Order: sequence, then C-alpha cells, then structure tokens
Amino acid sequence: MHRPTLRSLALVAGAALSLVAGASTAQAKTLNVVVLGDSYSSGVGAPGATGACARPPLAWVPLYAELMRDRGYTVNFNSAACGGATIENLSAQVNAVTKDTDLVLLTIGGNDVGFINIVLNCFVPGINDPARCRQQVESATKNVPGVQQRVLTQVDQLLSKLRPGAKFGVLSYPYLANPSKFVLKGLFNSYEAGTPVRALGDLGDQMIINTVNAVNAKAGYQEGTYIPTKDLFVGHEPDQDPNRSSATTWINEGGTAGSAAGIYHPNIYGYQAMAQAVLRAGGPSGDFGVSH
Repeated sequence: MHRPTLRSLALVAGAALSLVAGASTAQAKTLNVVVLGDSYSSGVGAPGATGACARPPLAWVPLYAELMRDRGYTVNFNSAACGGATIENLSAQVNAVTKDTDLVLLTIGGNDVGFINIVLNCFVPGINDPARCRQQVESATKNVPGVQQRVLTQVDQLLSKLRPGAKFGVLSYPYLANPSKFVLKGLFNSYEAGTPVRALGDLGDQMIINTVNAVNAKAGYQEGTYIPTKDLFVGHEPDQDPNRSSATTWINEGGTAGSAAGIYHPNIYGYQAMAQAVLRAGGPSGDFGVSH
C-alpha cells in the first residue's frame, strides 16, 4: 500500500485549513454603526473624556462594538455625537450616515428640555434653589410634546439617508435621581425635587416610545427600536441630595467626574450598562438583524 509522504500530508492539511479559514470568512459579519446625538452618546463623563466631543474609548458606543467583536463580528463605527447637541444639531450630524451604514444609534432631547438647568438648579450645591428647580422641571415637562414633534422631523431626515433595511435605535436616559424623596430647602420655600425629576425621566421615555412607534407605523415594519436603560441602573442612581453621595452610583455626582462637564453623566459602569442595553435590544444576535 502506498504510504503518504510528508509533503502530501502537508498539502492535505493546508487544504483543510484553507477550507476552515474560508468558512470562517464566509460566516463573519460586518456591522457599520453611526452614532448621533448629545453628550450621553459622545461619552462625556467616561474616563479619558476631554472636551464636549471627546468620544472616549470607554463610552457605550465603543463598548458595544467590542461586545459585538467578541461575538465574531467585524464592527466599524463612526461617532458624530457631541456634548450639548440639540435636536436641530442632528441636521448636520446625519451627514455621517452613508449608504453603507447598517445601524444608527443615538440619545437626543435632553438638552432641548433643559437638562443642564435642571441639574444646576436642583442638585448642585451653592447653585440649587427650590423656586428655580420647580420652574425648570415644570418648563421641561411642558416642552416634552414639542420636543417629540421635532425629533420626528429629524428622524425623517435620518431615514432618507439610510439604505433600505438599515435600522436605528434611540436610547433612554438614566434617571437623575433615586426613588427616595429629596426636599430642596431654601430660606423661604422648599420643593420636593426627586419625584418630579424621575417622573420627567419617565415622560421622556414615553416620548421616545411614541416617536419610534410613529416611525414604525409609517414604515410598516420595525425600522426603529426604543432601547431602555433605566432598569439596568436600578440601585445605581445618583443621590440627589448634594450633602450625600452614593457608593453604588453609575452616574457621576458632583465632584466625581473630574470636570464640571461630566457631572450627572454616566461613569464607566454606567456606560457599560448602556452598552449592554444596546446589545440586549439588538435581539439574539445583538446586531438588530442588519449585519451583512
């Protein structure tokens, strides 16, 4: 019987490896992601963040990309998100979307209802004031319906840039207050700020849900996805009392962010939770069914 030579064995092994490599290449999927929106998407508050549009490597966007790469995906992402961005700023940001984009992810609307004014007037010591806090919360609550309509307008512009079959997802914001009551006291008045601020967060979530539902109803299929994050932050909300701090918070409280810009933005644990929220919302594969 003919005995195989070392050379013939090497050729067979090489051919087998080539087949395996070819199969792996064939099975590998590519996911092209574009990130839009404000500071919660750009990564303000994460380690290494400098400037409004720092886009540090430990924000939820690159963390989600790494989670998908761990699953064997090739992930390319481009972030156009920037701190302070409003709904109108999306008009310029959507230029980052191309016909190769598979998935667009964003947070938006917080600056339009006055996020920073609520933080300053309700939770920052030396600045907070019961009357101004109440005014800011009530004004934000009143403005939510108008914000929803403006988001819908900008989402229509976004959809005109997407290739057929591409998807988008909108993340909710974490709560800015824990469930305990917090009475902000002044010289002549007081205001129980924690409960209405949490209620405003729930109202913001409903705005996102309404927007996504309207888009999907118009499209006739699930083109957009609401991505909830608040449930992952349960027990990790900031302590809204400026005289206390939470040892378990995933939100930078006053003085913990390294810069004023990072106050009341997620820390590394918060951004990890947001990345997990995106992965969970993406379905069993984590890719929203759009990889190729």
